[in-house]
Amino acid sequence: MIFDVRPYEGAGPLVLGMSPEDARATVGEPLRSAIKEGERVETYRDFTLAYSADNRLIEASFSAPADVRFQGANLFTTPDALARLVAADGAPLEGFGSIVFPALGLVVVDFDSDQESDRAVQVFERGRWDSMTHLRPYEAGGSGVAP
Repeated sequence: MIFDVRPYEGAGPLVLGMSPEDARATVGEPLRSAIKEGERVETYRDFTLAYSADNRLIEASFSAPADVRFQGANLFTTPDALARLVAADGAPLEGFGSIVFPALGLVVVDFDSDQESDRAVQVFERGRWDSMTHLRPYEAGGSGVAP
């Protein structure tokens, strides 16, 4: 399944705001489900879905080998994927191994690692990362991350 990222809307067939039942009808049954910090988290083979207390999809987190694309480029396998995201966002932020793209509603994790299997991509609803005060402007190469 291809998960084309649509900023603040979703990825592939997943639409932010959809119910767990609608998500399951689209992507199947999760391997497990749990409540973490007041949110329902459902785990699938290559991705995890997080729902708010009122059962709205608020975040989708993907790991390789999921086929997550932005403007046609697979974010896990395209060599210049990070540079494309930086250019599209214009003002990314970073902190604790994550690069947040506020204009895109997207986060990449561990893109400074040579191990593709360590990387993650998160699509989130508007406002989800607004309270993160530890973030600072992203500087290519400043955190060991090369565009």
